[in-house]
Amino acid sequence: MARYKRRKPVRRRKKTSTGRIYVAVIMLFMIGVMTVQIVRLYDKNEELKKKEESLTTELDEANEKSQQLKEQEDYVGTDEYIENEASQKLGLTHDNWIIFKEKQD
Repeated sequence: MARYKRRKPVRRRKKTSTGRIYVAVIMLFMIGVMTVQIVRLYDKNEELKKKEESLTTELDEANEKSQQLKEQEDYVGTDEYIENEASQKLGLTHDNWIIFKEKQD
């Protein structure tokens, strides 16, 4: 006869909730960290939106200034500008012009 080995009774582990508690604590920690990161990113996003608006405003102002400078550059090349400068700074006039000067007291 063959000898049969008796199996030792398998001890069942008590289902302790310690593992579950550890997992829950780790999950809560991760959720907390993610929440803090989301808030930081939201604040940074708002800050960048404000910066974008200010830079857009500066760009519009720079474009306007550029347009004014182009208009002034076009005006500087005209005969009207040259005549104005010659009459104001050099005192030159056309032959048929009459000049009136104010008395300075």
